Amino acid sequence: MSWRQPRTRIALGAAALTLLLTACATGPRPTLVDQPTATDTVAQAVLDRLERASSATFTADYEITPSLTGQPTHATVMQEGSQQRVTIGDVDYFTDGTTSRTCGVGGTDCVDSIDEARISNLSVTSKFWGPSVVSKLELDSARSVDTTTGRIDTIANRPATCADVHVPSIDGVGSVTYCAVDDGVLARYAGADVSIELTSFQPSVDESQLLG
Repeated sequence: MSWRQPRTRIALGAAALTLLLTACATGPRPTLVDQPTATDTVAQAVLDRLERASSATFTADYEITPSLTGQPTHATVMQEGSQQRVTIGDVDYFTDGTTSRTCGVGGTDCVDSIDEARISNLSVTSKFWGPSVVSKLELDSARSVDTTTGRIDTIANRPATCADVHVPSIDGVGSVTYCAVDDGVLARYAGADVSIELTSFQPSVDESQLLG
């Protein structure tokens, strides 16, 4: 009879261990990477301006120069309300908030979607002028290894708020430049992959050009 009590304790211990392991397997797990956010006021000042782009009316011209080729490509972005036309080289992107279309310039070879593959050689997306660069700045700010440097530049004859974000690179520490005009769009991006420069800006749209 002296053997029964230890066996009961062993059984209870095994049950408790099973319950603990089950709870660990099904419970919440830690997140390895937090959502990136701007970590300083300098980067946040640029982000605040970039986030105005979605509601701005404008026509903006850019030069996009991939580091790999060093060859600039002209781009024009037009937006009014929910309508957008983004022309990058010989590719046109149209959207009206409901439908989207990608065409060759002149209305040829059209598909009813945003086909980013057509400009993949430029290291940008069709949202390079605002939405996509917001994500880049948030990520770079979150991984910054030194104090971000801020300044005001004049770009395309307009004041632009700039941030030089210092990030890890192969050579140690690199710098990525982000600038935005007060109206909300990207004014300058200078990174390891590509440089983007605003060359002209108007807070208006020629509606006859907006629809292609």
